[in-house]
Amino acid sequence: MKLFFTLLSALSLVSATAQNTLVSSGNVFEGEPFLAVNPQNDQHLVAAWMGFQFNQKIVIKSVVSLDGGSTWSAPVWQAHQQAGNSSADVSLGFDLNGNLYMAYIDYDNVSFTNGAVICRKSTDGGLNWGAAVVARSIASCPNKLCIDRPWIAVDPLTGSIVITSTNAEQPTLVQAPYHPYLAVSSDGGASFSLQELDAAPFLAGNAITQPMPSPSFANDGTFVALYPSYDPSQSILPRIVEVNKTAPSSFYTYQTAFQGLGFGTSNDTLKSGPNLALDPNNSSRGTYFFITEVFGDPDIAFIEKNGSNWGAPSRLNNDPQANGAIQDLIWADYDTDGDLAVCWRDRRNGTLGTYSSASQIYCRIQSNQAWGGEFTISPIVAHDSILLENGNDFLNVQFQNNQLYTLWGDVRSGSLKIYLNRYNQNDSSNFVQQIPTSLPIYPNPSAGIFEVPTVCYGQVFEVSNQDGKVVLKGNLEHQLDLSSFPAGTYFLSVGRQQFKLLKN
Repeated sequence: MKLFFTLLSALSLVSATAQNTLVSSGNVFEGEPFLAVNPQNDQHLVAAWMGFQFNQKIVIKSVVSLDGGSTWSAPVWQAHQQAGNSSADVSLGFDLNGNLYMAYIDYDNVSFTNGAVICRKSTDGGLNWGAAVVARSIASCPNKLCIDRPWIAVDPLTGSIVITSTNAEQPTLVQAPYHPYLAVSSDGGASFSLQELDAAPFLAGNAITQPMPSPSFANDGTFVALYPSYDPSQSILPRIVEVNKTAPSSFYTYQTAFQGLGFGTSNDTLKSGPNLALDPNNSSRGTYFFITEVFGDPDIAFIEKNGSNWGAPSRLNNDPQANGAIQDLIWADYDTDGDLAVCWRDRRNGTLGTYSSASQIYCRIQSNQAWGGEFTISPIVAHDSILLENGNDFLNVQFQNNQLYTLWGDVRSGSLKIYLNRYNQNDSSNFVQQIPTSLPIYPNPSAGIFEVPTVCYGQVFEVSNQDGKVVLKGNLEHQLDLSSFPAGTYFLSVGRQQFKLLKN
């Protein structure tokens, strides 16, 4: 009860736009968010991200909500270990006692002469954070820069903390062979033991420069992680390797989850980090998501495990195959009842065939092991050049008690900021857009020119005003021009679908 009132007193209202709540408050750069939901209270959320702070470059910022994301506390930020450092790649995890752990990088991102994976602990729900503990340093792995992407996972049985990481993308500084890495704490984050996660004959090898692992725990304490591997002496084909440790065993076991060509992408601009979701109540059931181009363009694919073995890859997004639409930014999570939610960034309603296109956030939910339809949780947002750079490489999904929380960054306001969507799986009144047969046009609102997706070309249309009078009709082309009409609300009818258009 004391914690509740302490948190409540620190909360302040942050503005909301439709179904999306603005979480960050900076006006320069706020990217790569992570979200944690208290396992004892799905209204208690903690969000963290990397954001600009005057005279501090990029720091890790965090906020707290006690009302499911409607209102948030003022952001707090973590001081650097050394002057001139920068921070990135934050992740969060609660234990069952309500303690919250944060992992992130703090490093010299120019010379890479110093840097470490930092772990901090909060005992008051994320309002305050304890001292920085070095979980893994650059010095601990000479010529490896083994501190990138420090994903944290907390054992729900013992409270042990696992932080995985990979080699940084600095080819002149990092020497092969490459590895996924593991740092483990059994004393509440006070100290960490270090090891390489891969082992013969399942070594990551010399070809994949960043064999990033994706870790997770089941409720029975089973630890599972997947990572990519390619070494012709071990396997003539690239592999996705599963590493597994069953509580209370101290031994890791390995198996091939997938072997063959087709995972990953040659497009360096895509934010293509894979993601593992593990059923909390069944450690033999999990889903691994990644980007593939085997279906004709960059798509979201997945493999599923339901028992001892993994199945063949399947395509997740339902847009027309090989239509040129690019998907990336994947994250997924299982609910405690075994349902699965996944969200990603999608460009099917933008310019096809290019990364530099308008996009929006799409989601799907698998219930009773059957996939439902796609839905969007964000407006269509124009591309911005900042998205080509580092700093917006992932979004985050948390699924608990039928509440799907999605946290991501976009540039709808002119700068990169963090937004939250909350979707109740069982509430049909959710303000989300179900994907219609004929896709919506954009931008909306517009000064008069609305872009039309290619799948709508040639379809008969009518535009009527608020009085129901038809003011324009014909066959759709690449643009719908309402620039000669007065500002106001219009209705576009295409077949049996009707869309509201707002002209500024």
